[in-house]
Amino acid sequence: MHEYSIACEIFEQVIAAARAHGASEVRSVTLEMGRLTHTNPEQLSFCFGALAEGSIAEGAKFIVEMIPPSLECECGYTGTVDEAQAGERDELLSELLEYVAALKCPACGKQARITGGRELVIKSIDIETEQVQ
Repeated sequence: MHEYSIACEIFEQVIAAARAHGASEVRSVTLEMGRLTHTNPEQLSFCFGALAEGSIAEGAKFIVEMIPPSLECECGYTGTVDEAQAGERDELLSELLEYVAALKCPACGKQARITGGRELVIKSIDIETEQVQ
């Protein structure tokens, strides 16, 4: 389960950033995660929660914003692969195979290339700082 190693890296970065800003508590962490990362957001959240136990991030809300793959074509089209382009959901295909099948440019029908959808970025960390009196 590679989600655990990813959660470890996220946890370490969150704690380092929180400490650098004098945090007494991490309230929430928001990630932007591309659909092509092959990472399960529920498992990632579970692993982060387990790692956060006993730390200033214990109980922090873990928010994952999914980013669809984006395409670029030689005809000049740029855009994202939406649900309509991704194919039928009742087929027993992985999400990646659905996107690979949908890589035709919606403007001209030629083969397009993937330009996004593999991101995994810590978008924001909401912290509480100690009050100085």
